[in-house]
Amino acid sequence: MARSTSTRSRVRRLTAAAAALGIAFGTAMLVPTSTVAAPKASPTPLYPDIIEEVPHHLQIQNTQQREFLRFSTTHMNIGAGNLQIRGEATDQAACEDENGDAYSQCTVATQEIFGPDGTIVETHPAGVAVFHPEHNHWHQSGVAEFTISTGVSDQTPTGVIVTGTKITFCLIDVKWFGTGKTTGSDKKELPRSYFECNSDLQGISVGWGDQYHQSTPLQELEITGLAPGTYFLTHLADPADHWKEGPDSNSPAENNNFTWVQFQLNRDSSGNPKIEILGDSGCASHPAQCGFGGNP
Repeated sequence: MARSTSTRSRVRRLTAAAAALGIAFGTAMLVPTSTVAAPKASPTPLYPDIIEEVPHHLQIQNTQQREFLRFSTTHMNIGAGNLQIRGEATDQAACEDENGDAYSQCTVATQEIFGPDGTIVETHPAGVAVFHPEHNHWHQSGVAEFTISTGVSDQTPTGVIVTGTKITFCLIDVKWFGTGKTTGSDKKELPRSYFECNSDLQGISVGWGDQYHQSTPLQELEITGLAPGTYFLTHLADPADHWKEGPDSNSPAENNNFTWVQFQLNRDSSGNPKIEILGDSGCASHPAQCGFGGNP
């Protein structure tokens, strides 16, 4: 039966509409691949890599018939990106840190990880920031742990005799240790970024270290009555894993935060102590671990 004029007109209209939508009756229409946007790649996180200078400037302090081993330490960032910790300047309350120590002013701390273009591409819980009354400024919690032990095995102290608390510290750029270049231009390329021990922003820039002299409060372990012998002073940075230094826990930067120094403790006939340095963990991660000059 022949189609009517109205039927033929309706078919032509449907065919034209289908063509406008990229559809063909009986023929597949291919969309050029050039018009399909490729999925956007995620920015590469630039993780920090915090290592420790070997503890040095060991000295025994006698205070009211108590003996304290004092020492200097330095956190250094040899990674691809800054260690940046952000708190809340206005949202503060009382809290307890990992040691159960109470503080009247605390704020949640978050690590911010940068991408190559300087934008923040990842965040990581970083414990709490607390106002430290003895230092009169803000600290990050769980920055370091010190021990005195009779041995060391696989980056772990063995035969621990004295254990300090997980120390809170302010994190700022104090000492430039460089990138290994022979000119001074590298300091301009990696400038100092963190200056203040405040509640909202702290950190350690690439190529910079945060030093703590042995005279600073908490840079000490009590050794009153410790018998003469050979011991290890150990320093573990970030014992609570507040800082993300690689994509997973097996990343090399997550496993190089431990240093030690071996010493001999002697006492004279009156019982007065004296320290003699015997050795240390070395500087496998960076030459600055074995000292980089300047006053602490």
